[in-house]
Amino acid sequence: MGKHTTEYFHHYEDCHHNRTNLALHMLALPLFVVACLVLASALLSLNLLALILGGLGLSAALALLAQGHRFEAGSDPRHPENSLSHLLVEQFLTFPWFVLSGAWRRAWKACRRN
Repeated sequence: MGKHTTEYFHHYEDCHHNRTNLALHMLALPLFVVACLVLASALLSLNLLALILGGLGLSAALALLAQGHRFEAGSDPRHPENSLSHLLVEQFLTFPWFVLSGAWRRAWKACRRN
C-alpha cells in the first residue's frame, strides 16, 4: 500500500468512530450494493419495477449514510470527496476493507471506552 493509500485509510478510520454511524453503515452497505445491482439489472433488462425498487433502495442507503455521518465530528457532506466516484469506491472497496481489516471492530470497541 502506498503512502497516499495508507493516509486515506487512516483518515477514513478517523471519520468513522461514532457507534450510531458505524451501525448505520453496516445497514446501508448491503442495501447500497444490492440496490446498485438491482439498478444495473433493471437497466439491462428494461424492467421498470426493478428500476423503481433499485432507486428506492439506493435512496434509502444514501439517507442512512448521510444520517450516520451527522454523528461524526467534522463531517461535511459538501466536501469535494463526496462525489459519485468517491461514493462508489467507499461502498464497494473502502468500507468492506474497513470491516474485513478489523478497523470497524476496533472503532466499535473504542466507542465503549469513550
